[in-house]
Amino acid sequence: MTLISLLIALLLEQVRPIRPNNPIQAWLDRKIRQVRAMEVDSPSSAWMAWATMVVGGALAALVLAKVLYLMHPLLELAFMVGVLYLTLGFRQFSHWFSEIQVALRADDVVTARQTLQRWVDEAHADAVARAAAEQGDASSIARESIRLALVAAQRHVFGVIFWFVVLPGPAGAVGYWLSVQLLKGWATHREEAPSTGEVDRFAMVSSTAYRWVDWAPVRVTACIFAVVGNFEDSVSMWRSRAAVSPAHVNDTDRVLVASGAGAMGVRLSVPDALEGSDGLEEVLGNQSAEPDLREASAASLDTAVGLVWRAVIMWCFMVLLFYLGRWFS
Repeated sequence: MTLISLLIALLLEQVRPIRPNNPIQAWLDRKIRQVRAMEVDSPSSAWMAWATMVVGGALAALVLAKVLYLMHPLLELAFMVGVLYLTLGFRQFSHWFSEIQVALRADDVVTARQTLQRWVDEAHADAVARAAAEQGDASSIARESIRLALVAAQRHVFGVIFWFVVLPGPAGAVGYWLSVQLLKGWATHREEAPSTGEVDRFAMVSSTAYRWVDWAPVRVTACIFAVVGNFEDSVSMWRSRAAVSPAHVNDTDRVLVASGAGAMGVRLSVPDALEGSDGLEEVLGNQSAEPDLREASAASLDTAVGLVWRAVIMWCFMVLLFYLGRWFS
């Protein structure tokens, strides 16, 4: 049933993508802002708020799925499809990527910058992506678009699939999705909130928790990128970047982007700082021990699309093998 619901949700999301401002998302955004505005006297209080929303939401989804199963298995299937339809999907970010792709093919750098700027504002991306949106050439726009797409694919597709398979019922998908929503609402919206220690605690908790939650999924995705792309360069980039700052706050994004860059053979700005870097060369880092990658271009966007779709197919194949193994055992 897990694989069936996953395939149905992916097909449904392609035919009729969910609106970003749907009622559930709007309600959740309000709740996240309300919690962030609360006064907390210690980090443990912020952790309690995070656990209440993420763990509580995951358990509630699991209980509801079990109740629906007792009523009728098809009701549980419909519920799981609905959960995946809400939490999983390329169309939640792919429209930005497609618009930039069309603009760069037409050599319309101005339109590509404007689209990337809107994407950067929505994703609250770092200073390097913002600089490319403001004054970058076609290569830098393509480079940062690919990076944003890989990160978005992990948060909206690959991470959701991983936890949906690992944890029972829809609990994993809901829990991972809520952790991403809290990262977005607490760690990347600090400029919208009062400058207080309490808000910093919420930001610290959401960033740390997401790094823990995404530690295993992002490494599985990195391995899949290596398998479906250039294995040697992907592993080389991964090892090189992991040796720079193994316990860094951007550990998950760095592993993902480094592996994806090597798999595609395209030079990407691997994040080494929470708020970006003072200069592009600092972010690109010392590449003496890294493979010789080509600069990003409009054609690289097609390469990125191919990599992501091959990774999706590989994920589905792994899910199929997982459940076939359980069935035969």
